[in-house]
Amino acid sequence: MFVSALVVVSVFFAISRVLAYITALKRVSHMPGLRCALAPMAFPGAIFPTTFWNPGLLWPWEWRKSAYQQFQAHTISCVPFLSGPPSIYTSSVEVAKQIFSPRLEIWKDPHANEILSIWGDNVLSSNHDMHKRHRRVAGSAFNGDTYNMVMQETANLYYEMMECEDWSTSPTVTITAINGYMSKFTLGVISRCGFGIPFPWKGSTKVDGMTFYEALIVVAKSSIVRIATPRWAYKLPIRKLHDVEKAFSTLSVFMDDLIRTRKEEFAHDDVASKTRQDLFTKLVAASGSANEKNKLDDQELIGNVFTFLFAGHETTSHSLSAILAMLALHPEEQDILFAHIIEVLGDDRVPTPAQVDAMYKVLACFQETVRMFPSAALLTRDTTDVITLNLPEEDGVKPVVVEAGVRLVVDMIGMHHNPQLFPDPERFMPSRWYDSCDSDLTFFGMGHRICLGKKFAMVEAVTFLALFFREWKVEPVLADGETLAQWQERTMQMGMRGLAFGVRDVPLKLNKRRNA
Repeated sequence: MFVSALVVVSVFFAISRVLAYITALKRVSHMPGLRCALAPMAFPGAIFPTTFWNPGLLWPWEWRKSAYQQFQAHTISCVPFLSGPPSIYTSSVEVAKQIFSPRLEIWKDPHANEILSIWGDNVLSSNHDMHKRHRRVAGSAFNGDTYNMVMQETANLYYEMMECEDWSTSPTVTITAINGYMSKFTLGVISRCGFGIPFPWKGSTKVDGMTFYEALIVVAKSSIVRIATPRWAYKLPIRKLHDVEKAFSTLSVFMDDLIRTRKEEFAHDDVASKTRQDLFTKLVAASGSANEKNKLDDQELIGNVFTFLFAGHETTSHSLSAILAMLALHPEEQDILFAHIIEVLGDDRVPTPAQVDAMYKVLACFQETVRMFPSAALLTRDTTDVITLNLPEEDGVKPVVVEAGVRLVVDMIGMHHNPQLFPDPERFMPSRWYDSCDSDLTFFGMGHRICLGKKFAMVEAVTFLALFFREWKVEPVLADGETLAQWQERTMQMGMRGLAFGVRDVPLKLNKRRNA
C-alpha cells in the first residue's frame, strides 16, 4: 500500500514538474540557455557549488569564458526543472538599459531584496514613485562638500592606520590577508563621512559592552542571519545570536539618539548643523526642507544611511583588496602609477580636490580592477507583467516576449568580460580607461538608478591608492614552491564575501619606497 502511494505521489510530482518546466519555457519564449535542476539565485540552488546540474550563484564567474559563447548570444535564459523561477541573464549593455528603464512592468521584488530594507525602506530597495521620492532627498546629500570630506577623511584615516599599525616606522610589512585592513578602512571612512562619527583606528567608546565599530562589523556580517532567524531563537543559549541581537540593538539605540540630536540642532539653528558635511546630517536637512509629500520618516532616514554604509563599505573594501592584489601581480603598472602620483601630487602632500581629479591613471587602476572583479556582480529585477525585450544585433535583432514572474539578471561579470566590449578581457590593462568618459562606467549601474555613491567611491579609492603607492611597493606572498600564476589562481577567485562579491584572502608584502 505504502509503495503504491509512493509511486502515485512520484508520478504526480514528475507530471507537475514537467508541466511547470513547459510553462517556464513559455514564459521566456523558449530562449536558448541553461537548463538545470535548481534556479541559481533561489534556495537551495544558490547555496550549492557550480556544477553541470546546478549552475549556482557563481556560474557567471565560473563560466564567464564559455557560457554566452556556448549559445552564441549575450542574452540567455536559465530554466530549472525542479525548483525556482525561470530567469534571463544578459551581458548586453543594450538589453541592460531596457531592464533598468523606468517601466512599471519591472520592479525590485521586495521579498527577493528583503535584506536591502532591513533597517527601513530606502533608495536602493524602493520602486517607481517611491524610489523617485527617496532619490530626490538622498541624491542631494552627495555634492562637492561631501567629496571633499571623503578625500580629507580618507587621508586622515590612512595616516592613522599607518601610525597605529606601526607601519610608518617599518621598512617591510608582511600581511596574511589585506582584506581585513581594507574592510576596516572603508568602514572607517563611511562611518566618518556617512554618520559624522569620529571612527578611531584603535579604541572606541563602548555601548552596552560593544563598540560602535564592533556593532557595525557584526551587523554587516549578520544581516542574512537576522532575516532568516525567527525572533524566538534569540532567547536560546547561542552566543552568536546574542551577539547579533546586541549589535542590532546597539545600532538601533545609537541611530535613534543621532536622529534626535540632529533634529534638535536644526530646530535650534545650531552652528554645528551648518558645518557638518556627513551624509546623515545632509539627509536630515534635505528631508526637513522637503515638502510634506517628499519628507522621509525616521526609519527611512536610517534605512538610507545604512544602505550607503553597507553598499559603500563592502563594495569598496573588496575592490581595494583586488586592486592591491592585481598591482602586486603587475609591478610594471605599479611603476607607472608611482611616476604619475609623484608628477601630480609630489612626494609629501595630501591631495587636493583638483589633484584627485587629475590622477586619471590611479582612477584607471580602480576602474580596470572593478571591471574584472565587480562587487555588485548580479543586478536583478523581476517582471510583474508581460514585457518585450529587443535583442541587439549580436543576438539576432529580434523582440523576445517575457511573461510575468521572470527574474531579469544583468550579469556585470559577463558584461565586463565581453571581448566585444573589452578586448582581451582577462588581461589587467588600466590604460584602456585613460581616455574613458563617465558614460563608460557601467559597473556603477546605468539609467535612472545609477549608483548615488559612484563619485564617493572613486574619490575614496583614488585618495587611498595615491597615498599608499606613493609610499609602498607591494608583492604577493607566495606559498612554498608557488608561482605567481598559482598565487593568482588561488587568490583571485570571486565569491560572496558578506553581502557583495569579492576575492579571497590576499597575502601581501609591503616594501617601503622611502623613509616615512
